[in-house]
Amino acid sequence: MQGKIADFGIPDIFQLISSQGKSGSLAISGEERVTIFLFSGGMIVDVQPDRRESKSLLGTMLRDAGYLTDSELKRFLSAQGTGGKKIGEILVEKGKVSKEILGRYLVLQVKECLFDVLMLREGEYRFEVFAVRPATWGGEPIRPDVLLMEGMQFLDEYPRYRGIFPSGDYRVTRKRGVRVDPNALPEEERILWMALDFSEDPNRVYRKACLTGFEGIKALAALLQRGLIEVLAAEPGVRVDPGKRLRDEIAFRRRFDAIRMALWGVAVAASAVWVYRGLLSRCVFRTFTAWIDFF
Repeated sequence: MQGKIADFGIPDIFQLISSQGKSGSLAISGEERVTIFLFSGGMIVDVQPDRRESKSLLGTMLRDAGYLTDSELKRFLSAQGTGGKKIGEILVEKGKVSKEILGRYLVLQVKECLFDVLMLREGEYRFEVFAVRPATWGGEPIRPDVLLMEGMQFLDEYPRYRGIFPSGDYRVTRKRGVRVDPNALPEEERILWMALDFSEDPNRVYRKACLTGFEGIKALAALLQRGLIEVLAAEPGVRVDPGKRLRDEIAFRRRFDAIRMALWGVAVAASAVWVYRGLLSRCVFRTFTAWIDFF
C-alpha cells in the first residue's frame, strides 16, 4: 500500500492499518525527512524518526530530560553501532534508566513523531506488511485511534496556546514568593510545576516532565493563568542552558568555599604571628621565668 498524502490523509492510513489489524512498517516522507512507524496487530509498537530530526531521537530526549550527559550519550551510541542493539535496550541493560521510564519516553517519542507528520500537507506513504515482534524492553503498544484523537486536538489547539507566549525563544520560571500545593494542581500542571526546577528552557522542562510539546504548553498556559510562573523572552542569540541554574549554584558554592578557606588561612597566619610576637617575645619570656622563680 502506497500513495500520496494529498490523496489519502494520514489519519485515514492509520485507521485502515488499525482496523485491519495489520503488522509491518509505515514510512511517511515529506519535507526531506522520513518517519517510520512499526505496527503489530494494528497497534503501534515503535517509531524510527528521521536521523536529521535529532530532537525526536530517544537518546536526545533522555539527554534533554537529564537522564544522560552528552558524553554518556556518545558512548552509548558508539556501543549501539558496534553491538547492533537499540539504544533503549542498552540503557535498560546498563541500568541507566528503568524499563518503566523508558516505556514512558517511547510513548512520548511516538506521540511527538505523529504530531510532526500530521502537519505535513504534501508527501508520500508506503506500508509494507511483515511480522513485527514488539521488543521485550519497550513500552506498551499504542492504539492508533486514541493517538489520533490527541493529534487532532493538537492541530486544533496548539496554535492558540502558542500565541499566548512570546514569539521565538522564551524562558519560564516559578514566580517568587508564591506558595502552592502541587497536589492541588491537575496532573499535567503538577508534573510541569515540579519540572520547572530543572531548567528555564520550556522544551527541556517538557522533556523532564515527559510531556509532549502540546501537553507541556497547555499546562504552562494554565500555570501562567494561575499567576504561578513568569515568562520572559530570551535574549537574541542566547540559548538557555538546561543545567544553568544548577551549575551556577555549584560554582557559587565553590567560590564561597574557596573564599572561606582563604579567610581561615589569613586568620591562622595572623594568630601565629600574634603568638610569636606576643607570647614568645623575649620580654614576655623573661617575665614568665621571673614569675616561675618567684613561686
